[in-house]
Amino acid sequence: MTSFPSSEFLLAVLSLAPVAGLAGAAFYFSSVPLRRHERARFLLDQIESALSQGQPVESYIVSLARTKDQSIGVSFQLLAAHLEQGCSLTPALERVPQLSPPQVPAMLKVGESLGDYGRVLPACRELLLDGISQSRALINYQVAFAFILNPAILLLTVLISAKFVPLFTSIRSSLGLHTPGGMALFVHWAPLFAGLQLLSVLAVYLFAMLFLGGPRFVSWIEDRLVPAADWIHLRSPWRRKRLQRDFSAMLALLLDAGVPEERAVALAASSTANSAFIELGRQVVEQLRGGAKLPAALELLDRTGEFRWRVENGARGAGGFFRALKGWHEWLAATAFQQEQAAAQTITTGLLLLNAASVALAAFGIFQAIAQFTRLTVR
Repeated sequence: MTSFPSSEFLLAVLSLAPVAGLAGAAFYFSSVPLRRHERARFLLDQIESALSQGQPVESYIVSLARTKDQSIGVSFQLLAAHLEQGCSLTPALERVPQLSPPQVPAMLKVGESLGDYGRVLPACRELLLDGISQSRALINYQVAFAFILNPAILLLTVLISAKFVPLFTSIRSSLGLHTPGGMALFVHWAPLFAGLQLLSVLAVYLFAMLFLGGPRFVSWIEDRLVPAADWIHLRSPWRRKRLQRDFSAMLALLLDAGVPEERAVALAASSTANSAFIELGRQVVEQLRGGAKLPAALELLDRTGEFRWRVENGARGAGGFFRALKGWHEWLAATAFQQEQAAAQTITTGLLLLNAASVALAAFGIFQAIAQFTRLTVR
């Protein structure tokens, strides 16, 4: 005879279902940057493979998509469909923003203008290392902590203020008791803590929308609502360093290819896909046209003087600019990684302290009120 699971077993399974769902959601969210960068890595591998075989990149991608191999992904198939309609590579990539970070099409566009995608592939590959840092930062934000604990404590604070405080106040008034210090402290500070909790919850959900929406959603926000994302990115310490790295890598490759300085700076700035940084690039070009030397003009992009020193060494060395600047690029990437992780840890610690303070304040006020009633009962 077939025995049905006991009610205890069913209860255990049902209680574990939310945990499994939360774990699955945390894995999905934390792996978004890695999946996005892995798709871009696969694309760059195919471009490099086509160039090594002497085939046109567009026809190579189309032929690969026609194999109907499911492992290449829907985004790659969509890219191939645009290429079959007559688009060249970079316009097709701009129509499939989920396939790669926006800097990749911008860099490939520079390669297209030079007639050689291979020249810009090293710079493209450098920026793909950012996915690891972004995933670790997201893990540090602790998805469950930010999306569940913060809203729960916010609701708890509002519930205590709206339900329990009036109840305790009514009972004390009927008994002629004074308001205990803990309850008075909670009543005074609860609106502030609730406001901070609400702001943190809204901020977390906003950043989650931008993060999960990817480049397409951010572009929509830029075009229709607030065109400030590029300005914010330029002033974020770790993003600024990555923009400097992308610009420097592309500039070094272009200078090694013999591109004139003014054009090299303009193309390298455009490869960052950041309008605020592109404007800085225009200012550098204007200084070059005014007679400034390239190392001096580049101080607009790096006030520390490191970039200028590296470029001067690259001009004097025999190994080329890209080799001379490689250590600079590695330092920028490492420093950006460190700053992003530090910011994630600081935000997590701040949220934890805010939650702890909210719970401690509520518990202190409630327990002091209960103790007051208990003493009255004992008497």
